Amino acid sequence: MSDEKNNSITEKRNKRLIKNSFILGFGTLIPKIIAILVLPILTTYLTTEEYGNYDLILSATSLIVPVITLQIQQAVFRFLLASSDTSEKEEYISTSLTYIIVASIITIPITLATGFLLELDLVVNAAMCVLVAGESLYLLLGQVLRGIGKNINYSLGVIVYACVNAVLLIILVLVMRMGLLGVVIATSAAYAISAVAMLFIVLREYKIGKVHRKLGVLKQLLAFSAPIVPSSISLWVVNLSDRLIIVYYLGAAANGIYSVANKIPALYSTAYNIFNLSWTEMAAQVADAEKKPEVYYSELFEKLFSFLIGVMLVIIAGSPLFYKIFVNEQYYLSYYQTAILFFGVFFNSLVMYYAGIYIALKKTKQVGYSSLVGAVLNAVINLALVSRIGLYAASISTMVSYLIIALYRAIDINRFIKIKYNFLQIIGGFCLMAISSIAYYQRNWLGYIVCILIAFSYNWFNNRYMILCVINKLHRKTTGVK
Repeated sequence: MSDEKNNSITEKRNKRLIKNSFILGFGTLIPKIIAILVLPILTTYLTTEEYGNYDLILSATSLIVPVITLQIQQAVFRFLLASSDTSEKEEYISTSLTYIIVASIITIPITLATGFLLELDLVVNAAMCVLVAGESLYLLLGQVLRGIGKNINYSLGVIVYACVNAVLLIILVLVMRMGLLGVVIATSAAYAISAVAMLFIVLREYKIGKVHRKLGVLKQLLAFSAPIVPSSISLWVVNLSDRLIIVYYLGAAANGIYSVANKIPALYSTAYNIFNLSWTEMAAQVADAEKKPEVYYSELFEKLFSFLIGVMLVIIAGSPLFYKIFVNEQYYLSYYQTAILFFGVFFNSLVMYYAGIYIALKKTKQVGYSSLVGAVLNAVINLALVSRIGLYAASISTMVSYLIIALYRAIDINRFIKIKYNFLQIIGGFCLMAISSIAYYQRNWLGYIVCILIAFSYNWFNNRYMILCVINKLHRKTTGVK
C-alpha cells in the first residue's frame, strides 16, 4: 500500500512537472521561434563585425546583471514559493524591487565604463545602460510571477518581450538601417515594455507601493542569493572569455561566426530550460516535503537523460537544413563549430539539473564552487589552444569546462543525497551522440540519413511512451475528448 501511495505521489508530481513545462515551454519556444525568424535580418543587415560586437554586448550584460541584482530574483522565487502569508510576500516583492531599482541607478558608471572598454559608440553605450536596467527588472518580475503561481502570465510576459523585440528589429534594422544601434535599442525597449506589463499583473495581486525598510528581509534574500553570484560570474567567464579571446586573437568577425555557431546548440538549451523552469519549482517542493528526496531525483534523472539525448539527436539531424535555410553563406564556417558545441550544451543541461537540486537543498555555495572550477579551466584551455587551432579552441574549452562542472556536481552532491545512475544508458547515449556528430561533419546525404535514422530509432525505443502520451493529450484537447 505504501508503494502504491508513493507511486501515486510520484505520478502526480510528474504530471504537474509536465503541465508546468508545457505552460512555461509555450512562453519559451515562441520567443525562440521568433528569434530564428529574425536571424536572417541580423545576418544580412549586420556585418560580421557588428554582429560580433552585439554578441559581445549581450555577453557583457550577462556579467553586469548578476552583479547588480546579486541574483536576488532567485531568492524571491524560492521564498515566495514557500510562503503562504500575503503580507510576507508583499515584503519580499517590495524589498527586491526597491533594491533592483536603486542598484541599477548606482551601477550606471560601471555599465558606461564597460561600454568604453568595449570601444562602443557613446549612443550605443547609453542604450546598453537601459538594456541592463530593463533586463534586471524583467528578470526579477518574471521570477515574482512564477513565485506567486502565475506561470501563464510569466510566459505571456516573455512572449511580449519577443514580439516587441522582433517588431522593433524590423523597423530599426530592416527599414531604418540603424545597424548595431538599432539592435541594442530594440532589445532594451523590449525588456522595459515587458517588465512594465509584468509589473501591472503583480500590482493587481499585491500592494507594493510602500517601500519596506526592513533590512532583515533584504539580508534574508541576499543571504540565499549572493552565493549564487560566483556561479553566474563563473559561467559568464565560460561564455565571455571565449568571445574576448576570439576577438583579441582572431577579430570581431570570427566572434560573429562563433556566435552563429551557438544558435543551433542554443535550441537544445531552450528545450532543457523549458523543463528547468518547472524543475526548480518541483525540486524545492520535493525537498520540503520529503526526508529522502533522492529517490525521486534518481528516477527523474534517468527519464530526463533519455529525453535530452533524444532531443539532441533530433537537433543534430535537423541542423544541416537549418543552415541551408536561415544562415547566410558568409557564416558557413560556423557549421564546423556546431558539432562540438552540441556536447557543451548537453553537459550544461546536466549542470543546471544539479543546480536545481542544490538550490532546493539550500546549498547555494556549492553552486559557486563548482562553477569556478569550470570557469578557470575554460580560460586556461582557451588561451593554450587559440593560437594553434583557432576558433576550435573556444568550442573545445566550452565543452570540457561544462563536462568538468557536471562531473564535479555529480560527485559533490553525493555528500548530501545519493543519486543512482544507469551507466549503460549514459554510455550508450553518448556513443550515439558521437556517431551522429561524425555523420553531421560529413556534409553529404549519407551522413544526413544516418543522423535521421539514429534520431528516429533512439526516440522510438526510449521515448516512445512519453511522445505518445503527449500526442494523446494534445489530441484530447483539440477534439474535446476526456
